[in-house]
Amino acid sequence: MPLKGIVRGIAALLSLGLFGSVEGAEGKIKGVAFGDYYFVVAGTDKNENGFKFRRIYLTYDLKWNERWSGRVRYEANDAGFGGEDKMRPFVKHGYLRYRSNGRTVYMGLFGTPTWNVSERIWGYRSIEKTIMDRRKIGSSADIGVGFKGKLDGAGKVNAQLMFGNGSGQRPEADNGKKVYSLLHLKPTDVVEATVYFDWEGKPGGKDRVTFAGMLGTSAESFRFGIEGFVRNNRKALSGEDVQIRGVSAFGAVNVKPQVDVFGRLDFFDPNQSAEQDEEYMIIGGVDVVPAGNIHIMPNVVATIKRSSDADTEVIPRMTVCYRF
Repeated sequence: MPLKGIVRGIAALLSLGLFGSVEGAEGKIKGVAFGDYYFVVAGTDKNENGFKFRRIYLTYDLKWNERWSGRVRYEANDAGFGGEDKMRPFVKHGYLRYRSNGRTVYMGLFGTPTWNVSERIWGYRSIEKTIMDRRKIGSSADIGVGFKGKLDGAGKVNAQLMFGNGSGQRPEADNGKKVYSLLHLKPTDVVEATVYFDWEGKPGGKDRVTFAGMLGTSAESFRFGIEGFVRNNRKALSGEDVQIRGVSAFGAVNVKPQVDVFGRLDFFDPNQSAEQDEEYMIIGGVDVVPAGNIHIMPNVVATIKRSSDADTEVIPRMTVCYRF
């Protein structure tokens, strides 16, 4: 979409949000923004520093009645250190949604089930993506059709299914499609578990298959989760299969009113057959909430590579996230 068209679209959303309704429907506009000041104190890019908006969302939700609703969401982010482009918005979500009896059908560009539960329990997308998102094991959104709903009356067993292009927000590039599935178990109010599987058909037999699982717990004063995945890329390297693996453990504890301490440890292996290519990432920080939707979060991110000739990267950051 041309930039001029995006600007006009955002203006239209703002106008709709201000008036609150259109063609018999109720509209609501909201947004999220987060960014930081960071300084690379160790690593290949030592001394690199700057202020950076890592993500801005602008969302317009439209509701016709109790069953029919929709969403359009724009996203923009910084091009990164040394980049020449300004922040350019693009369509993150654009879908129509039908709900009935605890079940929902989505049509359009909407969120995939790949990490939506684990991201909620981690709770700090403003600090870092989940391990599967960060390592590009899938896309947070895709174009297609999907189902989400309870498989029992109490909502202890839930499922998400999706059939999409597999190309995220980009145009379809081949005739293959991607099937997503997630089984979400919630035996108690504070314990959750997921079992995930997807299959993506690619030309030349280069199909991709992903298995993942997550176990998490969340209460008023703490959250904790552990997530792992295995991704098989068939015929990916000189005709040979490549297996990618990762595990992430994360948590947060409320230490006093409006103050949480959070941490995370990731292990990532980009090729099980290769030696000394594993990476570890450690995150630690404090979340201070001076007002309802404002979070000020000093934190440190360290990336350690097993290879003997790779430098350990350490980045202190002052991250701010706000919702409106």
